[in-house]
Amino acid sequence: MKKKHSLALLALGLTLSLNANAALVNGSFETPRFTPGSADVSFYSDSTAGTGWKTTATDHQIEIWSDNFQGVAAYDGAQFAELNAFQVSTLYQDVAGIAANSIVDFHFAHRGRLGVDTMQLDIVDLGADNLFGGGDDTTLFSNQYSDGNTAWGFYTNNGLAPIITLGNTLRFSYISIAAAGGNPAIGNFLDAADFGVGVNDPSPVPVPAAVWLFGSALAGLGVFGKRRTA
Repeated sequence: MKKKHSLALLALGLTLSLNANAALVNGSFETPRFTPGSADVSFYSDSTAGTGWKTTATDHQIEIWSDNFQGVAAYDGAQFAELNAFQVSTLYQDVAGIAANSIVDFHFAHRGRLGVDTMQLDIVDLGADNLFGGGDDTTLFSNQYSDGNTAWGFYTNNGLAPIITLGNTLRFSYISIAAAGGNPAIGNFLDAADFGVGVNDPSPVPVPAAVWLFGSALAGLGVFGKRRTA
């Protein structure tokens, strides 16, 4: 980070320290691991130990592909998921214990199967009752992403408005919106889904007078990017 950016963060009182313990469980769908060739695609109940994921599908099935099955390479690791197992569905995880006023950053990879597929990421605060649909939910982030079947798209929230938590359980939902071909059992590959947590301190941080004087002196010398005129 450049020094002038460090000074700006100091003045704003913004601290971004990622919490290494904050993460989605099995975000790259490596568990349960199966042997490619003997089973190139497998279906697991969302109650299977180690999957970490739940699905809105009424049959509770989660579809996992192995690397290079039907020519599709995993974005990360050796396995990835398809949002449409036997139905149009959503894969989601609920995460508790994130303090209010924290900042959430996310990333994930998405790819179409037969053509351009569209999915949506929702990050929802479940409210004081910690129940989805309980009447006090707050959507902190929602956006759709479309990708073809020739390459993975990789997405983060870099450059977007900060996602600031309210202190309740968060639900990360990866929602199948549309799939090429219209078959409800085909579409929307997902891999490398994860998030990090930073600390947002909106209170002003006292800056020593010497720092301001030094910054003013540098500004007077034009070292903050002021162009010289002829």
